Amino acid sequence: MKTVLFSLSVMLLVLTPATQSACSISGCGSGGETWTQTAQAFIDSDVPIVGVTSGQPASSSFSAGNTTVNATASSSASSARAAVTTTKKVAGVYVAPGSRADQFPAAAARILKALDALSEDEVAIDVSDSRSAGQAHLRGAVGIPYRAFFYENGSLRSIPELASLLGSAGISEKDDLMIYSDTFASGEATAVLWALKYLGHEQARALDGGLDNWIGASLPLESLEASFARTAVYNASPKIELLADYDYVISGRAQPVDARDFLEWGETRIDNATWISSEGVLADGRLRRGEELNATFARLEKGRPVVVYSDDIREASVVWFALRVMGYDARIYRWVG
Repeated sequence: MKTVLFSLSVMLLVLTPATQSACSISGCGSGGETWTQTAQAFIDSDVPIVGVTSGQPASSSFSAGNTTVNATASSSASSARAAVTTTKKVAGVYVAPGSRADQFPAAAARILKALDALSEDEVAIDVSDSRSAGQAHLRGAVGIPYRAFFYENGSLRSIPELASLLGSAGISEKDDLMIYSDTFASGEATAVLWALKYLGHEQARALDGGLDNWIGASLPLESLEASFARTAVYNASPKIELLADYDYVISGRAQPVDARDFLEWGETRIDNATWISSEGVLADGRLRRGEELNATFARLEKGRPVVVYSDDIREASVVWFALRVMGYDARIYRWVG
């Protein structure tokens, strides 16, 4: 996996200043139908996802800071109308097929969003780096590319920059966020989730399986053009311990885990590092079952911190995420070899 990151100047082009606010999964007001009703009607129908063929993943193609959202056409008549500028939140939860909640510890729900636990109050953030006009996204989602959270060299942007990035998209630290990308295995969603947790964002989770899993569950996508009403002020409460530094790594207090390729681990590594690649915690583009992850992590002490390192934050973040799902105190260290 190669890191593809843009500079701050590119980020500013992607995120043009505007007065907008994020929408919940229920949308930004598209008529009388609620998100739950629209989703249920879609699943009960035989209407295919327009513009998405078998084996072709759908990805969003829109930017925070712009008033237009480009995606595939929606089968809902109400989706053909422009959205109003207020966020409509509808009580209740839509239960989708394919839940895996019973495969992980209960605490996993703090960072892993199962398809049967979708809340109308959540704000969906599409962090896919690949964006083409006419591709689909979740209803009401805000598009902020993964690369906008990191410098070109792969390091995390400064806290003020990240706060400005999120605030310009209408997101505050109080929002309940669901992060997803085209494919969960890309590590884009888990890297952004780690960045949000570093900022101290409590209510943030990654969608199990990403957009691939969403489509596999026959859940709807949309092409609604959304206009948002305001920006937001994002107040960070950093948890700097989630980003380990060199002194902490060499102190011996934590267990190092190398998430790079096996050949790289064989050539040079931190002393006593255990090799666990991102592929080792994934199966069919999703996290392995809890019992399988327990077997993978059997070499690690549960009560001792773990530091995951790689020269690609996406690789490290997938392993970090799997460890956190299973209850480990995991941090990330950026390897510069």
